[in-house]
Amino acid sequence: MVPLKFSSSKSWFITLVIWGTVALLCVLLIGELRSETPPLRKLGAVVFCLLISGLLLWTWFGTYYRISGEVLQFRCGPLHGRIPIKQIREIKQHQHLWAGLRPALGFQGVVINYNRWDTVYFSPAQKEAFLQALQAVNPQIVVA
Repeated sequence: MVPLKFSSSKSWFITLVIWGTVALLCVLLIGELRSETPPLRKLGAVVFCLLISGLLLWTWFGTYYRISGEVLQFRCGPLHGRIPIKQIREIKQHQHLWAGLRPALGFQGVVINYNRWDTVYFSPAQKEAFLQALQAVNPQIVVA
């Protein structure tokens, strides 16, 4: 089976938060570099702004879900994991998960229940194709 990759949907709010923060950090960095502060402080500001911006952009561009064989892999910036598709019990559509693992950039996604008590929230941009690909591997998945 060819691995299938699904990107995350991106809500306007998350878009505003991530790109707004990156823009604000750039403005603050330019202001700090133009000031007459000591070089060591400027270096600290550059490192801080680059690290935070890099983490946010990694999350923006690096959030996806991959179905490879019988495994569902996910990545959201530095967060990543694997779920055996045979252990997925139920998928709830049009749900929100405010606590727990949430490797997603959208608000309208799916809550996946697997193992006995484990729950994760995904927001694939192509939700129907994502659900069909999971059910092709494990037809016992209940979609509610």
